[in-house]
Amino acid sequence: MLDTNDPVTKKFIADIHDCVVRRQKKLSDTTEYNREVRENRLFRLMCDDWKREPRRYAETLNREYGYNLLGDDIIEIFRKNRCTSPDKRNTLFESAIVTAKSFAKAITSRTQVDYDNYMARRKNTIQIESHSRISDRVICLMLYKKYPELATGNDEKTLERFGNIFMRYFLYDISDLVKALCLKPKSGGRGEKRDSKQDKIELLENMLNRSDMLLKDLQEEFDARIKESHQDDLVEFFSRLNSDKYGCILDTVLGARSGIRQLRKSGKDTQLPLEISGLFILIEQLTNFIRDSEINPILKLGAVKEMRLDEVEHCDYEGSPFINAAEVKRVKVLSPGWVYKDKDVQIARPRLKEVVE
Repeated sequence: MLDTNDPVTKKFIADIHDCVVRRQKKLSDTTEYNREVRENRLFRLMCDDWKREPRRYAETLNREYGYNLLGDDIIEIFRKNRCTSPDKRNTLFESAIVTAKSFAKAITSRTQVDYDNYMARRKNTIQIESHSRISDRVICLMLYKKYPELATGNDEKTLERFGNIFMRYFLYDISDLVKALCLKPKSGGRGEKRDSKQDKIELLENMLNRSDMLLKDLQEEFDARIKESHQDDLVEFFSRLNSDKYGCILDTVLGARSGIRQLRKSGKDTQLPLEISGLFILIEQLTNFIRDSEINPILKLGAVKEMRLDEVEHCDYEGSPFINAAEVKRVKVLSPGWVYKDKDVQIARPRLKEVVE
């Protein structure tokens, strides 16, 4: 808890609120932020418990906000923000808690040692950026989760609309305020102490200088969104191709190619009418198109495998329920499932059926 009765802490919180308001003004009133709001609500929920299964997060969000999310939707959010690995999420959120605690200690003690420690912790968390896009967001949301007294007015509602870039620059604002609180005033050219107004001017200049950086980063994020949108369209196209409505075309092409290869291996393809050879060519061309589009099967069609519960959970499974996590069942792959670009995006889940002796 932060001491809100302390005048210095109270002013510090008011300054943070001013930063939120200033950042809010840069948001376009005509822009929808449904994606950011949904993601931030998820990440804020994870600040309390980041080890739950995706479907549990979906259930909580559906209950609290009226969404209609599935576990796969949560996994997709993780994928788009580069935090699909539970280990990486664990590291990220644990580091964010340590950063939040060092933040509270710095604004309580107001010493350079604790400020330096806060900055070191913050940089350590942000270094996880190579694995995740949400490092800054998680730190900010963790600060407000652990120290709700920071929230003034509608600050939390406003922060829900902040994406990765806005959260990053808002975190810069917070760090500037912590620095101004903890570091002693600098001396002037002749050794005299500078007053608080001079430090305030320097703080505002730093924030102003970042405006150009913000615009550049927002443009880069916009370009990335456009590229991502094209990828989503491609994934949607192949997802529809493999839907039941269109007869699971990807599965059919894969099965047909396997049958053609068996015919050629046995030499029986020469006994078929010439008209049929055109279909063989079509199947091969479709196969090449799918492969060139970086669409790949997850499992081998028709294979019989032994699998545990944790392996089956990510598939559509037909069979008797598992007794416990250690039980192993023999299953047949009815549909291999499909992924895009080295398992980065799942297009269709594998379909499995228990093999009963």
